[in-house]
Order: sequence, then C-alpha cells, then structure tokens
Amino acid sequence: MLGAGGAGLARGLRAGAQAWLWGARGRSLALVQAASGLHAAGWQPSARRGPGGRPLSLSAAAVVNSAPRPLQPYLRLMRLDKPIGTWLLYLPCTWSIGLAADPGCLPDWYMLSLFGTGAVLMRGAGCTINDMWDQDYDKKVTRTASRPIAAGDISTFQSFVFLGGQLTLALGVLLCLNYYRYSKCVFHNRA
Repeated sequence: MLGAGGAGLARGLRAGAQAWLWGARGRSLALVQAASGLHAAGWQPSARRGPGGRPLSLSAAAVVNSAPRPLQPYLRLMRLDKPIGTWLLYLPCTWSIGLAADPGCLPDWYMLSLFGTGAVLMRGAGCTINDMWDQDYDKKVTRTASRPIAAGDISTFQSFVFLGGQLTLALGVLLCLNYYRYSKCVFHNRA
C-alpha cells in the first residue's frame, strides 16, 4: 500500500518509537534496525535549496554566512556562529522563569524573549570587548587570528561603536523589566 520507500520509512519510524519507549537498553538495537530499514528503502533526507542554490541550513554558522557580506564580521565578532556561550547564559534564565511560573502554566513568553535577547546582546558585548582587549594576542595565536578585529575586518573604533550599540540595546531590554523585578536582581542582599 505504501510502496518500498514508504514501507521503509514506516519501519524506521516504528523502530525509532520502540527505541524511545524501551530506553537505553534497547535503543541501540532499534536504531540500527531503523537505519537499515531506511537505507534498504533508498530513503534520503530531502536537500532543500535556499537562495543562490546553496543547501538550506539553520545552523548558526550557516545563518551568519548567509547574512549580507558587510554584516558578517559584526556577527562573527558577537560569536553568533558559535552559540554555546549564549545558550549557557540563557538556559539558567529559562529554568528560573519556568520555576517562577504558576503551577500548571507555561512560562511567560515575554520574559523568555527579553532574557533571550539580553543573553544574545550581553554575550556579544562580552565577546566584543574581549576581542578589543586581546587583539594583539589574537593576531599571534593561530586559533584566534581569524577573528574580525585581529584579521583587520573591523577597526577598533568600529568595534567600540558596535559595543556601545549592543550595550545600549541591552539597557533597553533591562528597562523593559519592571522596577520590582529589577530591584530583586540588583538589590537582593541589601537591607
């Protein structure tokens, strides 16, 4: 009824569901069965093409590479192509916002978006000032020689102006919080 490709896909999905239900012990066997079922049917993921004929990808590096050419050094300066630092800053915020939500209710999306924006901006500001301070060292180290300031893609003055813009936007995020939330964060241990 499904044909060879559809039957292989259905077999692979069934084996994947069984692996999830069985837990770690049966997962490896079921995933091997799923992979062999998909491979035997000749199934391959569809390769969607974006503008310019390049494969469409939503990885952070692909988003930075697909940005307009003059904007790319600034996005690399913020390390948007390496988002782990942003996640490490944002995930504790989401955890605490989730814990502060009423039982049985979803966290406040407005707060999640404010803290997400703040995490991106503040991590970017930290990376920018780090590159400004370490530009002489970055030029001498192979791993960091391709950073925008060390490579000469952005001048120190341009990075300083960019840092000011990031900090101004981050201040705007902070001012979107009400005074009670702000005072709890800043004046927590003062009597």
